[in-house]
Amino acid sequence: MSDRDLLLITPDFLPSRGGVARYLGLFAEYFSKRIRVVASPLESMPDIVVPYLLERKPLLSKRVWPRWMTSVMLLVRESKTYRVVIISHVIPFGTAAMVAKWFTKKPYIVITHGMDVRLAVRSKKSLTTRVLSNAYLVIANSNALAQELQQTFGLKNILTLYPSVDPAFVSNATKTASEVFTLLSVSRLVDRKGHERVLQALALLKLNGSLLQFRYVIVGDGPMRSALETLAIELELGSNVEFKGDVSDTELQTTYSTADVFVLPVKNDPIDKEGFGMVYLEAAAYGVPSIATRMSGVDEAVLDKQTGLLVEDGNIEALAGSILSLANDQVLREQFGSAARARVVTEFTPAAQFSKLEPYLV
Repeated sequence: MSDRDLLLITPDFLPSRGGVARYLGLFAEYFSKRIRVVASPLESMPDIVVPYLLERKPLLSKRVWPRWMTSVMLLVRESKTYRVVIISHVIPFGTAAMVAKWFTKKPYIVITHGMDVRLAVRSKKSLTTRVLSNAYLVIANSNALAQELQQTFGLKNILTLYPSVDPAFVSNATKTASEVFTLLSVSRLVDRKGHERVLQALALLKLNGSLLQFRYVIVGDGPMRSALETLAIELELGSNVEFKGDVSDTELQTTYSTADVFVLPVKNDPIDKEGFGMVYLEAAAYGVPSIATRMSGVDEAVLDKQTGLLVEDGNIEALAGSILSLANDQVLREQFGSAARARVVTEFTPAAQFSKLEPYLV
C-alpha cells in the first residue's frame, strides 16, 4: 500500500462551485499527501490541476442495477490501495461503502452536509440507519447537524468539521470603499435562498423613504433568475439591483471587497435546509458582516450581534430593520465585520478544522 491510504469517493467535486464540492476540495488539499480522490467524470467543463491524486471514473452504472454496484466493485477491486474510504453522500455511496466493507473489511467514514441526510431519511431511513451505524466515523458540517444525527439515529461516533475558507481567498481579502451602500448575495438562485425576501425588504425601505441610495448585487444563477428579475422591476428596484450571474473567482473576490453587508435570509425548509452556509464565511473573510435567518446551523456561521444580525424566518419587517440599522451605522458594520474576519482566520481554516480528523486516522 502506498502512502496514500485515504480514498475519497464523490460524485460532487471541483471544479463544481457548490458548497459540497468546495468543502471536499479543501479537505482533499489538506490531506494531499495521503489522499486519492475518485470523482465522477466531467461532462463539459475542463478539469483542474490539484496537489493530490485525482482520478475520474464512473461511480454509477448505466446498465447494472443497483447502479451503485459500480462503486462497490471499484472499492473491492482497489482494496489494497487504501486503508480508509471516505464517502460524501450517505445514499447511495454510503451503501456502496458498507457493502464493500463486507468483502474488504476496510472501514469507511461518511461526510454529511444536511440535505443528503434528510432526503435519505425521507426515502430510505432503515438503510440510512444501517449505513451510518456501520461507519467508522460520521462527519457533520455543523453542531446542529451532529445533534440531528444523534437524535435521529442514536449515533455517538460523530465529529463536527465545519466548512473552511481557502487560505488564498483569505490572504487576498482587502476591503474597498463603495460609493453607495451595497448589499450582496452569493448563491444559486433557488427559492430557499430567500432572494425575494431581500427584494421585498428593500422595496419597503425605498417606499417609506428610509433607504433611497443603495445597490443590491446578486451573484449566481439558477431557475429563479427570471422570476427575481421580474420581481425587481415590479417592486421598482430595477435601477438598484444588479444580477451578475455566475462569475470567476477573481470577480467574486472583487465583489466581496466592495460589499458593505452580505445578506442571505434562507428559508427554514425541513428538507432542503441550509446546513451551515460557506458564503457567510467568505463574506466574513472580507470583513463583511452578514444578515441571515435565525435557524440551527446558520447561527453557527453568523453569530447574532457579533458578526452580523439574525432575523426570524420570513419576517420581512425585521429583515428591513436589520438592513436599515447596518446601512445607517458604519461603525457597527465595521465592528461586526472585524469580528467576523478574526473568527474566520482563527477558526475556519482547513488546518483548524480538518486537523481534528487526524487522531481518527492514526
